[in-house]
Amino acid sequence: MNRSRFDGHSPRFVFYEEDIIALQELDANEVYVPLSRVCETLGLDLAQQTRALETHSILVNGLRSLGREGLGMRVDLIPLWLCTLDAMLVNSTVRTKLIQYQQECASVLWHAFKPQGFGPEDALLPDRNELTPAELAYQSAMAQAALARQQMLIERNLQADRSDGNRMSGGDEERSQRNTPAFDLARAVRRVAHSLAARSRRNEYSGVFSGLHRQFGISSYRNLPYGRLREAMDWLERWHGDILGEPEPPPDI
Repeated sequence: MNRSRFDGHSPRFVFYEEDIIALQELDANEVYVPLSRVCETLGLDLAQQTRALETHSILVNGLRSLGREGLGMRVDLIPLWLCTLDAMLVNSTVRTKLIQYQQECASVLWHAFKPQGFGPEDALLPDRNELTPAELAYQSAMAQAALARQQMLIERNLQADRSDGNRMSGGDEERSQRNTPAFDLARAVRRVAHSLAARSRRNEYSGVFSGLHRQFGISSYRNLPYGRLREAMDWLERWHGDILGEPEPPPDI
């Protein structure tokens, strides 16, 4: 594998086992990566890749001229770009690593976006009965991360509502989306997390997400069955009542 290209001092590009985003010669405050350097390491044609990026509706927004270094891409979009590459077009020395990286991205995306109730399918994991403790821990952590991500996005919409004079913003479709089980659960989670934080002076969201996952197997607000939703809502309401009325934490988390 072509692990890096050296300029006499340090590697400019490393792949997979090390951090593929933190590139040598970039200050911590810099956020753009020269495309020429990445294309050289991968064995890709710079002109061809530039044309493809300039026609991509998302990636084009991350392109920027870096002067003598040519065109650069914003670092947060590098993973998305790597996912769009055909592994058969890159250097044979890095092909296996690119495929492994794309498998990892597929795993992360599935955990982030899968609806509730879907099985444990995952590009990185074996069948459920073959999971090791480390793999079970990964699965649980990714489920909680997905809940946190969805909570974050819902709370942004709720904040937009408050900023609009406590009136629902957007059109009829947006308003109807705010009156959904996902929004109801997110509101309950926020109420419990904020009440806990008022006592502990800590961020308590992670504990609420952990409890939802452990108690009810909830890994997504999407497509949540009504029965599971009601159980979770009742549990959160009891927890919130305990926070307000009892000095001790609730017993079942």
